[in-house]
Amino acid sequence: MNYTLRHLQKKIKAQTSRRDWIFHKLLVWVIRLVIVLLVCTMVITGFFAYGSIEALIDNTKDIDYTDVTPTGFMTRIYDSQGGLMQTLVTSGANREKVTLSQIPDHLKNAFVAIEDERFWEHNGVDVKGVLRASILGITSGRFNQGASTITQQLIKNSIFHGGLEKSLGARIERKVQEQALALKLEQNLSKSIILESYLNMINLGNNTLGVQSASKRYFNKDVSQLTLSECAVIAAITQNPSKLNPIRHPDKNRLRQKKILERMLQQNMISQKEYQEALADDVYARIYEKPASTPMSVYSYFTDSLIDSVLSDLQNRLGYSRTKAVNLLYSGGLTIYTTLDPNMQAIMEDEVNNPQNYPYTQYAIDYKLSVLDKEGKTRLITTAQINEHGKSLGLLINGLYYKTLEDVHYTIAHYKEEMLKLSDSIVSEVLTTTLEPQVSMVILNQENGHIKAIIGGRGQKQASLSLNRATDSTRQPASCFKVLSTFAPAIDTMGMTLASTYYDSPYVHNEHSFRNWWGEDHYLGMVSIRDCIAYSMNLGTVHCLMDTVSIPLAYDYLQKLGFSTLVQSRQQADGTIISDMVPSICLGGLVDGVTNLELTNAYATIANKGIYTKPVYYTRILDNNGKVLLSNEQPEQKKVLKASTAALLTSAMETTMLPPSQSKFTSINPNIIPTGNDCAFPNMHIAGKSGSSTDNRDLWFVGYTPYYTCGIWSGFDLGKSDVNGGIYHKLIWKNVMQRIHKQLRDISWPENRELVTAKVCSKSGLLAIEGVCDHETSNSVVYTEYFTKNTVPTQECNCHVKYTLCKESGLPASKDCPKNECETKVFMLLSEKNQKIDIPSDDLNYLLPERFRDQTCTLHEKPEPTTSAQDSSLQDDR
Repeated sequence: MNYTLRHLQKKIKAQTSRRDWIFHKLLVWVIRLVIVLLVCTMVITGFFAYGSIEALIDNTKDIDYTDVTPTGFMTRIYDSQGGLMQTLVTSGANREKVTLSQIPDHLKNAFVAIEDERFWEHNGVDVKGVLRASILGITSGRFNQGASTITQQLIKNSIFHGGLEKSLGARIERKVQEQALALKLEQNLSKSIILESYLNMINLGNNTLGVQSASKRYFNKDVSQLTLSECAVIAAITQNPSKLNPIRHPDKNRLRQKKILERMLQQNMISQKEYQEALADDVYARIYEKPASTPMSVYSYFTDSLIDSVLSDLQNRLGYSRTKAVNLLYSGGLTIYTTLDPNMQAIMEDEVNNPQNYPYTQYAIDYKLSVLDKEGKTRLITTAQINEHGKSLGLLINGLYYKTLEDVHYTIAHYKEEMLKLSDSIVSEVLTTTLEPQVSMVILNQENGHIKAIIGGRGQKQASLSLNRATDSTRQPASCFKVLSTFAPAIDTMGMTLASTYYDSPYVHNEHSFRNWWGEDHYLGMVSIRDCIAYSMNLGTVHCLMDTVSIPLAYDYLQKLGFSTLVQSRQQADGTIISDMVPSICLGGLVDGVTNLELTNAYATIANKGIYTKPVYYTRILDNNGKVLLSNEQPEQKKVLKASTAALLTSAMETTMLPPSQSKFTSINPNIIPTGNDCAFPNMHIAGKSGSSTDNRDLWFVGYTPYYTCGIWSGFDLGKSDVNGGIYHKLIWKNVMQRIHKQLRDISWPENRELVTAKVCSKSGLLAIEGVCDHETSNSVVYTEYFTKNTVPTQECNCHVKYTLCKESGLPASKDCPKNECETKVFMLLSEKNQKIDIPSDDLNYLLPERFRDQTCTLHEKPEPTTSAQDSSLQDDR
């Protein structure tokens, strides 16, 4: 310290300095002004912030249960026996809803313990948690301590789409609204509902949403079966689903799992023993390693068709838009109970995919190779080029097919080696191989229309929603159409019977000549409708259509039977008109063809006493809340045929199943045999009809038992089949149906009391004349036929006539011909129209000779007794 006089004088002077005084005075005022400004700024900012917050809160919409209800649930599809057969999942929809009662307490407590320990106490916003997080942020400079409640997290995920704001302002705005909404939500909903929604909504990694989906993904079990340690593993994921994934990062998940268990112990949610046991559990060794590809990853043919059916019903029956229907199906959490029988489906797939059931196997290819040359130009190598190369190598059959897959790959490799340059680079290469011959198959329950099994192609299905040959491909139905287009309306509307006859003779329409499948060198004469069905006679069918039914009536019946692909009239690019309204409609020669499903269902209509039933893929569809959305428990049905007509057609189609030894034409032509005999199996009533197109590209058999109707198609996607009338498809049909019916009792056909029987002549269809129609020379068969009561013939046969002939002259015997020199023969009487046909038929060999009508034998005539003149005079006198 300096206490000299000089120093004291300087100090006194400084204190009394005017300038210094003013400076200090100003400094004080400045400090005061700054303080006032700061206070005003804070007040204004506070009012502004309050107003902004108030505005944000006022602009926040009201919230209710529907706003926080999780969306994006997977749809589950069950077979008819209750087994899960498929799930439909789109991005963000791998979620299965469960109620809070299904979720174990340990899992609920694990989430509460780590995410919101005062969940059951606060009103939506945890004030203590907010203050703690704020203080920690101020003191440490890190504002990463979570303060959001479960309620706020639910709102963030459902209302604010996860809270992905990029700016601080947007984040603050969202936080304010989130807290306001949390307060509102908890005024309207119980804690239980909020927690249930939260546990169903959260993202738990690996495209699993919600705890049920996570439980199945990581532990392959229902959520209700989770252990304490497993619950903690799942609860650990939610903080960061990527970094805490128990499959990819088990160590990091383990650390958080342990923290969760500690919190649960601290909050008295578990005991010390439970805590120790959970820590000791090697839970990560049980994580379910889901295969990279599963059978459920590619939809089955049934699922493909089911999807189309459900989407159609949602739009047509409920009025949904296409977009809404798709979203609901793939992310609406529907439960679909289908008609599929897994046992039938397994049998069908086993037989269809058994290579031993086919005479051979070939492969068609679809190949595309894109190549970039050194100049940057791209060229495309196509299937046609590869096939041409295969042909030059001698590996191509019929110009379209390869015998083995090895031949396919060798051809492609050899082509690339020959044609590609070293400077070429491959941009893309796609090869698809298709087994040939191909197959589609459908089994229906005819009573309710349930589709029990379906296959749309032979071989491993490569992709979902791909070509389904049972429902998408239209093929020529061939002779399977005879019963539906011609004989059904003939009997049902036109008063014909199974005994009604038509002349088996050539028919020409617009220069197109029809013929029978066995050739043009043999005609049978008068044939019945039963014969036409049993032996698949083309000419008798055409005559029935054109002489009795008419094309418009046939077309009308086919539409009633459910065929949607018929062409009434279509103009081609060149101006020509094509149509199915032509005579070939009766033989299944169509513009586009029909699908297997529609053809099989038409026969199911006959099997179901003439009642058409729209095919059904599902019985019920439940929405995400378990309420019935759609139901087919009362299927769409309509009467198409009389029950008596259906019964008569069934009887005729039973005849197609008879063995060749029972053919009525064996002695005439051994090739004419019942066309369905290869499909018959014992101890079950069976009826059906075969069909094969002229070029053998389409081979069919559709038949039914008292239980099920089954249709099989086989052929080639491309080109002509060289199977040439093969029966392998019939044997597959037989194998499938015999295995399905193995444990079923033969209950026969439904009884029809309208039917009666009568003995008729097979040539006239009228009542048989004993000793005439059954005569050994009559070229006729007398048999017992079924009729409805009002169609029983009342007239006797008008087709046969019996004559006694003199053996010596060959003419009708006179009264003088010795009886021991006479014989009885029966001849046929044909209409004038049929007699003029110059093509010989079996009946013409029995035709009554014209001369027999006015000539008799004169060889044995006795001379008239002569009278004498005397006798004459005496007579005159009298």
